[in-house]
Amino acid sequence: MKKYVFIICFLVISIYEGKSQAFWDIYVNSWEKKNDALVVETVEGLLYLKPYPFGALHYKLTPLHSKDEKSSYAVVKEFPSADFTVEENDQDLILATNQYKFVLHKFTGNYSFYNPENKLLLNEAADKREFAREDSVIPSSLFKLSSEEALYGLGQFRDNALNLRGKTRELVQFNTQAAVPVIYSTAGWGLFWDNPSRTLFEDNTKGMRFTSDFGNKIDYYLFAGNTLDALIASYRQLTGEAPMIPYWSLGFHQSRNKYATQEEVLSIAQRMQEENIPVSSIFIDYFYWQKYGTGSHQFDETLFPDPQGMLKTLHAQYQTKAVITIWPTFKKGTAHYAEFESKGMLLEGAKALDGTIYDVFNPEARAIYWKQILPLVKTGLDGWFMDGPEPDQVNSFLPAHTFAGPAVTVRNVYPLLHVENFYKNLVKLEPDKRPYILTRCAWASQQRTGAAIWSGDIPTTFDELQKQITAGLNFTATGIPYWTTDIGGYQGGDPADEAYRELFTRWFEYGAFCPVFRSHGRRYPGDTKAPNELWAYGKEVQEICKQYIQLRYTLMPYIYTLAGDVSHKNYTPMRLLAFDFQQDKEVLDCKDQFMFGPSLLVCPVLHAGEVSREVYFPAGYQWIDFWTGKAYNGGQRITADAPKDKIPLYVKSGAIIPSYLDDSKTNKPDDPMKIYIFKGSDGRFELYKDDGESFDYKQTQFAYIPFSWDDKKNELLIDSQTGNYNKGKVQEFQIVLVDGKQKDLRSIPVKKQVRYDGNQQKIKL
Repeated sequence: MKKYVFIICFLVISIYEGKSQAFWDIYVNSWEKKNDALVVETVEGLLYLKPYPFGALHYKLTPLHSKDEKSSYAVVKEFPSADFTVEENDQDLILATNQYKFVLHKFTGNYSFYNPENKLLLNEAADKREFAREDSVIPSSLFKLSSEEALYGLGQFRDNALNLRGKTRELVQFNTQAAVPVIYSTAGWGLFWDNPSRTLFEDNTKGMRFTSDFGNKIDYYLFAGNTLDALIASYRQLTGEAPMIPYWSLGFHQSRNKYATQEEVLSIAQRMQEENIPVSSIFIDYFYWQKYGTGSHQFDETLFPDPQGMLKTLHAQYQTKAVITIWPTFKKGTAHYAEFESKGMLLEGAKALDGTIYDVFNPEARAIYWKQILPLVKTGLDGWFMDGPEPDQVNSFLPAHTFAGPAVTVRNVYPLLHVENFYKNLVKLEPDKRPYILTRCAWASQQRTGAAIWSGDIPTTFDELQKQITAGLNFTATGIPYWTTDIGGYQGGDPADEAYRELFTRWFEYGAFCPVFRSHGRRYPGDTKAPNELWAYGKEVQEICKQYIQLRYTLMPYIYTLAGDVSHKNYTPMRLLAFDFQQDKEVLDCKDQFMFGPSLLVCPVLHAGEVSREVYFPAGYQWIDFWTGKAYNGGQRITADAPKDKIPLYVKSGAIIPSYLDDSKTNKPDDPMKIYIFKGSDGRFELYKDDGESFDYKQTQFAYIPFSWDDKKNELLIDSQTGNYNKGKVQEFQIVLVDGKQKDLRSIPVKKQVRYDGNQQKIKL
């Protein structure tokens, strides 16, 4: 009798919910544990569920009329599965690990995703899929979310959106847009939609939906974690951890469109030295090949008569690196074009600059690209500016047929394959040297190349500066940590115009707190000869901007620690506020403030003529004005002074911030440092060090020095060093205590001098 009552009740509920499936049409036919996964035969096809030991779950549904043919471009490593159990009852099939529980509802085919405490994280809707069109299933899934959660990620978009609730985004690549189909929720879940074709993201009253144009399966990964950092750690373990980048690459980079000759490059380096403006690299933009043609990968000797001599001078005389642009394109008439064409490895009709792009999906074509560019690599250049990898003229690319099939089916992964091929070959050639790569676009998993991404050829307006802040925060929130903009914007801007000088200054102040710090642009009138150096903007702007370059180099121990934490702890340096203050509802859609590391609250000025702005202080801490030392309680808004030479910048109470004693770009990790301690809360910071160049950190040649501050006892504990880098070497620390009463942090006297030899010390202040 009870059985019949259950069936009748289920039928009534099904009708009430608008489900067309009758109670006897059960979705699950059978299941088995197979090859470390749960394989479920359903009425639609095979559902493959593989749990990983780092909080991820692979969900793959291959419909009955399709074959599972294409593998992932992002998940390229095999992992053992997590320990998991499977239970079945009348209504559900339950897969459980120690990190989550996945409940598949047998009568509907949708599922519920829970954390270990049985908190519901995510619901897949019953009307989740659409199957149509010959050999493609049009992969589409719909999810039900709670009203309170915030969503972040999906890459770099210029729509000024931070919290993605209620938003629609077309995930496609082009100059100024980087689509990364990874999203995270403050409810404790994340999702990587593993489909390289055009994908539409929609969040509305029906739910959150991903829909791709092409695909022979529904394929994605779920992540479970209590924080955004935990979710990103799971994503990076699945798709590839981010390697260390060179120490020098975290300094200031000088560029413009373009330095056209060897003489010009060296004259800029000389002037920077004469003006006492620290600089880590100078960028050599396109057409240095001139008469040899695009894709020739060589210097025109009439413009650059002695490239190796130029590099020697930059390195020895100016302590400055050189970064050069390269493209995935070849002009007809060049020998390299002919080689690709003879093998059918050009994507005919697909243009970039004045040439045709190669078929990056073909492994042999990737090998040829490396072979052709190797002589340029061997000149000793320090870094690589990989331009136009979206590809550049996207509409000309889409009709092409690639080695992997029609371009429209794999359109979004060109930048990943192009950059990764180059990175792997650089490491193979010089296995003890970290490459430096800056590129214009990205897809999921690109963090494993260590490449930084810049946001493309953007306008030069205050409105664009605002858009770049949200673009960068959502991009780095996908799990790809290194990102930047062209300071001042790219398309225009007259250095002699006072209005533009104000914009450039405000953008420069913001840029000093981006993961990568680079000035670039095609300045007015756009003939590639317009200047973009600080002295072109007048003495006042030059001095203000130089102050921020000097601050960047002074803070390098803090900044390099953030980079160390990226590789060792899956950290994200540039952080939307929900990373650190998720429980404070006021920050969930805060579009104009962010954290740079655990301690610095950055509040850019985003409107012309403003000399003040509203600042919100996240609750739970005191916040100390970086410039004045004045303390404010959290959970309140103030109007902050913001004269032209000051970006509102605040330090979280309990912060421990290491800095060099001066702003020299040649400082080394073991040089004397000041350790600033900001009273008001307990605090902890682990100072990171390594040689800054090699991959020895992957063994034990790194060091973490843990600092802990007890605010009530006024006591600093410097704990024993972990790692073997320069173990036992004595380092000098000057301890500075900031209590919120000082008027100028730079004038606070040193409280204690400490000689640290790697062993634990307690210091009473």
